[in-house]
Amino acid sequence: MSDTLLKVQTYSGVNDQHLRNVHIYAPSIIWVKSGIKRVIQGTENYDIDAQLWLLTAANQDLSFINKPAKDHFYSVQICFLFPPTPEMIEESKENRRRHEHLNAIKVSSTLAYGFSLLIEMSSQNLSSNVQKHHLFAFYQQLVEVGALHVLFSESHDSLQNKLSAYFSKDPAENYQLDEVSHAFSMSRATLIRRLNQDGTNFRTVLANVRMSHALSLMQERKQSQLDLALQCGYQSETRFSQRFHQQFGITPKQYMKTVSY
Repeated sequence: MSDTLLKVQTYSGVNDQHLRNVHIYAPSIIWVKSGIKRVIQGTENYDIDAQLWLLTAANQDLSFINKPAKDHFYSVQICFLFPPTPEMIEESKENRRRHEHLNAIKVSSTLAYGFSLLIEMSSQNLSSNVQKHHLFAFYQQLVEVGALHVLFSESHDSLQNKLSAYFSKDPAENYQLDEVSHAFSMSRATLIRRLNQDGTNFRTVLANVRMSHALSLMQERKQSQLDLALQCGYQSETRFSQRFHQQFGITPKQYMKTVSY
């Protein structure tokens, strides 16, 4: 089976979901199908509904409230794991338009069609070359509305982003700094220095990926907190719960109460 070039995640809720510092480690588009996502950025709040897409570059931390409509919240997120060409990004900058918000664009019927094709593609066992053709067709749509460069800012090619993608393949793995630095063909000291230049460190990047993975697991099915901890690389249920609360401002049990199963 070929490597996937994108990842699709869905999120649902039956009660308001207050989450802070949700780390987006890959360029992503979030489409709220039912309800509202109230994004909180400093003193500014803005709402994302079914008429808008939320565009997030890599290595962003989102704080938001998912608010159900008619007792239900539902959103679909596409994470892009393969970049467009530099030429496409530059052309997108030339086509930039004044959107309702810097990170939000209106969903047209043609954009919705391209998005739906990618969702369908993710469920098929297609070769990487076939996936690239579909993906680049969608990227071209974003170029033409001047939005692709918002997704793929300078951060998408950082070591932090590459390391996040590496960890995301198996968040439960017991990663060691020496082994990972060897996998990236650099010394331990160089890896530490490069991440420090990105304003982060090895353990923080790993924890961010594991916490994002925890949110996804909780959406899939109801399970014990210990099972969640083990699947996210924590041997201690207490440590997992503490890290989750520290990251998101809510406990795992509190979050699971908001999810519809």
